[in-house]
Amino acid sequence: MLKTLFKLYSAVALLLIFSSLTTAQSQGDTFAVAKASKSAKWVLTYSEAPGFASKNASGEMTGICVDIMKEFQEYVQEKHGIKVSMSYNAKNPNDFTKFLDEVKASKGGVFGLSNTTITEARKGVYNFSPPYITNIGMILTNSNVPTMTQLSDISSKFAGMSAVTIKNSTNEKRILDIKKQYFPAMKIEYVPSFAQAMDAIVADSKKFTNVDFTYYFEAIQNRKSVKRHPGGDDKTEEFGIIMPKSNDWSPILAEFMNGGFLESVEYKKIISNNLGQSAMKFFDTLK
Repeated sequence: MLKTLFKLYSAVALLLIFSSLTTAQSQGDTFAVAKASKSAKWVLTYSEAPGFASKNASGEMTGICVDIMKEFQEYVQEKHGIKVSMSYNAKNPNDFTKFLDEVKASKGGVFGLSNTTITEARKGVYNFSPPYITNIGMILTNSNVPTMTQLSDISSKFAGMSAVTIKNSTNEKRILDIKKQYFPAMKIEYVPSFAQAMDAIVADSKKFTNVDFTYYFEAIQNRKSVKRHPGGDDKTEEFGIIMPKSNDWSPILAEFMNGGFLESVEYKKIISNNLGQSAMKFFDTLK
């Protein structure tokens, strides 16, 4: 009997330990604390997004958001005399929805890096940096699919095709809006990441997706069989770095970005280095 109880208590204890580990919150130092100590630790999490936040073949973090945070780190040292160390701790880098949940549950100096769209609804849950780039949402398919030049033609051009998207993303909202307005019979499939959505359309000409422009240029650079449909371009979104509501570095990040950084040569180099010349030329055609 005692052995049975001991085993039961041990199992419960292990379960509680495991539960606490899996639900542990990421936490970084606040600006309020850092002002006094003159040092801070930031925790950076991310959701894989080519050109914005991703690991390269050597395991190093690269992307626009990564480089912006490095510049911000230097700014905090020079302007506020605070030495900052940064560490990456991404629990679900290949699941955008879980990434959002992770940032929401975090505390203090935690920053979420990805191609995260600023929306009024999200502003109620997160702190955002100022927008650092305007997104172009694109409808993409396998290159074998005939070109759609008018969104109003989508139900006939994409008849029998299914949309692939990600839960709780602005891309899902875009798909749902298109379904309601133009394509009531549209079938929708869900995947956890935009990379998987891209894989789906490359493999199957009966599927399409709505993703941010960076996925299109990555696919083109890697010579993947994808097609952009001009009728589906959407230029109404802006990206920002996301933070939990308890992150009091938010005003300092805004001070840095709005104080000339977004007009600087350094910023332009960051965009060019991470998006490449083909993306820069594409943006020039839209001006």
